[in-house]
Amino acid sequence: MTRRLPTDHARPVRAARRRPPLWVLIILVVTVIAVGVAAYLLLRPLEGPVPDGVETHYAGLERGFTGEGFARLGSPNAPVLLEDFSSYACPHCGEFHEEQFEDLLDEIAAGQVQFVMIPVPHIGSGARDAAKGALCAGEQGQFWEMHDTLFYWQDKFLTSVFDERRITLGAENLGLDMPAFEQCMDSDGLDAVLDAARREFDRRGLTGTPTFFIDGQRVQDYREIEALNTAP
Repeated sequence: MTRRLPTDHARPVRAARRRPPLWVLIILVVTVIAVGVAAYLLLRPLEGPVPDGVETHYAGLERGFTGEGFARLGSPNAPVLLEDFSSYACPHCGEFHEEQFEDLLDEIAAGQVQFVMIPVPHIGSGARDAAKGALCAGEQGQFWEMHDTLFYWQDKFLTSVFDERRITLGAENLGLDMPAFEQCMDSDGLDAVLDAARREFDRRGLTGTPTFFIDGQRVQDYREIEALNTAP
């Protein structure tokens, strides 16, 4: 009787599972977090409130635009020209608007001062979109109402202050024609004005905002502006 030897069947060897390197896990986690943050920023609800009384704040004041397209408040024949190189994203510009600009309105109303706002588009996050929003509102006769609104937001919101959706909501709350406003924001029709503001900023050798000129002379002492409030 022949005895059969047992056959030695080789057991399959399981391949060891290799864990991905730590740096791959880190990149994956960071990517997931970044996508989540981006989705939150894009989808979260925003507000676009306007300050109380903004609709009548500039009632009766002459307004218009310079040849370059910069917004003007007051008579172009006023004996004093005050130019303000300003950014809506600049905290010191906001302080001037809140603390000193209001005092100039009587002199502007009296025909003594012409105030020209030159919107600097490259200083501060969102400055260009904010400036464009003000100019687009200006096409519907409400530059200064949007001007007040944009500065009002500085203290009210910490992030995404000049998100384009917020600017659109602000325009809606001001009662603007929204299809016309949105078309203006989406077009490059006003880029020439903002580019002209940047060129003028550079031509005069400026480095920051706000910077003021009275009759073409740079203001070195803010008391010069305060003196306009008491001019005869």
